[in-house]
Amino acid sequence: MPRVVPLLALLVPSLGVAQSPLPKDGSIAIGRVDSVKSVVLNETRRFLVSVPASYRDSSYLPRRYPVLYLLDGDAHFHSVTGLLQIMSAGINATYVMPEMIVVAIPNTDRSRDLTPTKVERGFDGKPAPWLKNTGGNPAFFRFLQTELIPKVEAEYRTAPYRVLVGHSFGGITAINAFYSIPETFNAYVAIDPSLWYDDLVLLKRAKAAVGKPGLEGRALFVAQANTINPDDTTANVHHSAIQQFNGVLGAYNKSGLRYGYKYYPDDDHGSVPLIAEYDALRFIFDGYRVPLARAMAEPGFLVDHFAGVSRMLGYQVTPPEAMVELIAQVTLSQDSTKAAAFYRMNAANYPNSPKAWARKADSLAAGRR
Repeated sequence: MPRVVPLLALLVPSLGVAQSPLPKDGSIAIGRVDSVKSVVLNETRRFLVSVPASYRDSSYLPRRYPVLYLLDGDAHFHSVTGLLQIMSAGINATYVMPEMIVVAIPNTDRSRDLTPTKVERGFDGKPAPWLKNTGGNPAFFRFLQTELIPKVEAEYRTAPYRVLVGHSFGGITAINAFYSIPETFNAYVAIDPSLWYDDLVLLKRAKAAVGKPGLEGRALFVAQANTINPDDTTANVHHSAIQQFNGVLGAYNKSGLRYGYKYYPDDDHGSVPLIAEYDALRFIFDGYRVPLARAMAEPGFLVDHFAGVSRMLGYQVTPPEAMVELIAQVTLSQDSTKAAAFYRMNAANYPNSPKAWARKADSLAAGRR
């Protein structure tokens, strides 16, 4: 078995796996702009959608994908879609999380939609005119639940797993959604959340939110940047509020929630989203990563592995057809019997796939030669 990993690394590029052809018109697109007329918010809301390359790959059967909903969507669309592509699409034979649809939500009135309560003063206690329209989380959540999510699920092939990601005010919106509508998303990511907001109103609710059972199958990841300034003359409320929140979750979580926290000493409030997005996705999908060397050695392992993934995510997750074909192709050069087992697996998992049945037939014919 020591030759498996080097062989896999050498063969994957030559097989052309997960490599998208360059567009003939010279353009590169990672998504599209869509919109929904919101009765709840009384405005038309534009949003960005990115689907994996495999979504439109007609050589395999269509399948369904989890959805990541991204607040401050125009700011973070490129980073999140790029992370997902490199970590989930099989590039360099890498499968550490599932491919996902990304729905990014730009702002129209950020301080309105991404705040839980109405306030008129900032974290320094001084009047802040820019906060005059605050407190719109409840309406924004109704928009998500009754307008945006239904549109996405009606028009795209979605799986029953949703992730909500937010930074700063988006971070407290993710936490408030976790408190208020925990059934709407399966996982929540709060990146350097503004927990100082409204005299620590969300921090004060943390103990009650996680103090009793009821959140099994849900996950929350909190990322904290290094926002301590050498010239701070008063307590850094933003920094300390997140630390206190982490302390409460660590001490009182009896809810069944899977909770993760990470501090980034070398990143500030503005730079932390990219690295935190990566760590959050790795945390949420911990256990998804496919150890290809072992999968190649033990065809039955892949079945057991994805049974575990299905239990973790709460819905049936079948090994992707393209992934299994890649493993079979590489294995074929070493052990045709094991390769045939993978081709049979694809035919069993995707009984309506002409490609899966053709590959199975080819492997059986090769075995008879």
